[in-house]
Amino acid sequence: MKKKALVVGVVVLAVLAAAAALVLAGGGQQVEVVKATRGVLTLTVEETGYVRAVDESRVQASQAARVIEVLVEPGDTVEPGETLMRLASPELLAAVEETRSQLLRCEAELQDAELNAEQLRAELEQAEEDLARKKSLLDSGALTRVEYEQAELEVTRLRNSLLRQEAAREGLNNELAGLRKMLASQEERVRELQVVSPIGGTVLDLPVKTGQVVSPGTLLAQVGSENRLEVEVELLSDDLRMVKEGQTARITAPVLGERTLTGKVSKIHPRAYERTSALGVVQRRVPVTIALDESGNLKPGYEVRVSIETLRKEGVLLLPRESVRLAADGSYRVLALVNGRLEERVIQVGEKNQQVVEVIKGIKPGESVVRDGSQELKEGTRVKPVPAGS
Repeated sequence: MKKKALVVGVVVLAVLAAAAALVLAGGGQQVEVVKATRGVLTLTVEETGYVRAVDESRVQASQAARVIEVLVEPGDTVEPGETLMRLASPELLAAVEETRSQLLRCEAELQDAELNAEQLRAELEQAEEDLARKKSLLDSGALTRVEYEQAELEVTRLRNSLLRQEAAREGLNNELAGLRKMLASQEERVRELQVVSPIGGTVLDLPVKTGQVVSPGTLLAQVGSENRLEVEVELLSDDLRMVKEGQTARITAPVLGERTLTGKVSKIHPRAYERTSALGVVQRRVPVTIALDESGNLKPGYEVRVSIETLRKEGVLLLPRESVRLAADGSYRVLALVNGRLEERVIQVGEKNQQVVEVIKGIKPGESVVRDGSQELKEGTRVKPVPAGS
C-alpha cells in the first residue's frame, strides 16, 4: 500500500510540473489587452424627438362650438385666410340677438333722455328769465316776497330735474358703450366660427370630425410647409448643463434606414415644463429645437432619435471604459503590462463617455493594459498578452 501511494504522489507531482512548464513555456496566463491610443472623445445627450414644420401653425378653437363642416383634408394646399371648417354655436347666436335687442332699447331710452333734457333746459331758461323779471318787480314793490320765492323754488326744481336727467343720460351713454363693445366682441366670435388658415401651406393634421363638440383650446388643424422641417426634443433640465445653441446634432430614425441626418441646436426654450414619464415619474423638461441641414424623407409628426454632441476633444489619450477600475479609495486604476508582468497603475482621468475614458496621467501612448479591469489578477503575475478581439 505504501509503495502504491508513493507512486501516485510521484505521478501528481509530475503532472503539476509539466503544467507549470507549459505555462512558463507559453509566457503565462493568457489575458486580453488593449493599447492606449490617441483619438477623439465626444460627449452626447440623447433623447427622442419629433419632426415638425418650421413655419407650422396650430389652429385652436377659441370657444365652445360644434363642427358642422370640414372643407379640407390632410395634404391639401391652402392659402392664407382660406376657410378650413365651419363651426356652430346656437348659444352665441342667441346672445348676439339679445345684445342687439338691449342695444336698441338703450338707444331709444337715450333718445328720450336727450329730448327730456333739452326740454328741461328750455324750461329752466324761461324760469330763470321770469325770476329776473320778478326780482325787478320785487325791488319796485309790484311783487310780493311770497310770489318771488315761489319763482325761486321753480328754478331750483328745474335745475335739479335737469341734473338728474343728465345723470340718467350719462348712465345710458355708458351702458350703450358697453353694449356696443359686447356686440363687437360677440360678432368677432361669430366670425371665428369660420375657421381659416393663418398661413399658406399644407394641411398637416385635422384631428376633429364633423359633428364633434370642441372646447376652447381644442386643436382644430395644423398647417405648415413640408419642405422646411425641424425637430423638437424635450431634454431633462439636468442634461442642459452642457447643451448650447450651435452644437451639432445627429438624427436617426427607422424611416431613414442607415442614413444619419445632421443639424444644429437653434433654440433652447427659456423655461422648463413639468412632464410625467411613461413610468409615472414627474420630470422637469426643456424644449430644444434642432434646425436640420436637410430633411431626407422625414415628414411632420415622425418620431426620431436625437443625439446632441455637447463636447468634442481630438487627439486625447483614450482607454476603454471597462479597462479602468474605481478603487475603494476613490482612485482610478488599470493593470498595465510591463515586461510580460502586470503592474497596477493609478491614473488620472478626464472626460469619459459610455465607451472610453480620457487618460491625463499614468499611462503613455502605446502602453498595453488589461482590457477587463474587473478581473481578479494580482500585480506581478506573468501573463501572455492577447490583443482584444483576436
